[in-house]
Amino acid sequence: MPPDNREDDSVLGLLEDLEMQAEGLQLADRAVEVGELTVAQYAEVELVGRLHATVGRTVRVGTVGGLDLHGRLTGTGADWMLISDGHGRASFVRLPAVTLVGGLALGTMPAEARPLTSRLTFRSALRGLAEDRRPCTLHLAGGRVLQGNLVRVGADFAVVRQGETHDQLTVPLTAIDVVQSQAVDSP
Repeated sequence: MPPDNREDDSVLGLLEDLEMQAEGLQLADRAVEVGELTVAQYAEVELVGRLHATVGRTVRVGTVGGLDLHGRLTGTGADWMLISDGHGRASFVRLPAVTLVGGLALGTMPAEARPLTSRLTFRSALRGLAEDRRPCTLHLAGGRVLQGNLVRVGADFAVVRQGETHDQLTVPLTAIDVVQSQAVDSP
């Protein structure tokens, strides 16, 4: 009796279906593994790395004191970012004062690829403003605003001279959300 080809075809079809199901399960397992790896890797991404990858783009930033900034991210440091509003004003934003950021790049920039300025601190950026003797507006965490010139910057404070009276106020750096001045290049 000749072999029934329909039975062989049926068995071969069944085997092919089983192989495809096995491959599908294997691909699904790989997708889960890749997904878990991606989640684990993303858990290591820091805000400052995403900020570095965003330099040159337009961002929106909110601060603890309620300030809402829009502009081009033109520089970043170890604990600050510089936003230019396109109207000649530069805003040095202390990262711990940031409550939200919109417009960030999806990627990150690894520390070894960042420019040397990425190591500069907020304190260093303010020292640059003090040396330039630029008039500044300081937006403090509680919403208070001071206008004047930065005179000196210490380890954890800044001295601001206000107006014609030359009154000097000492402000802890941790109380400062944003320092705005006429546009400057990032330090």
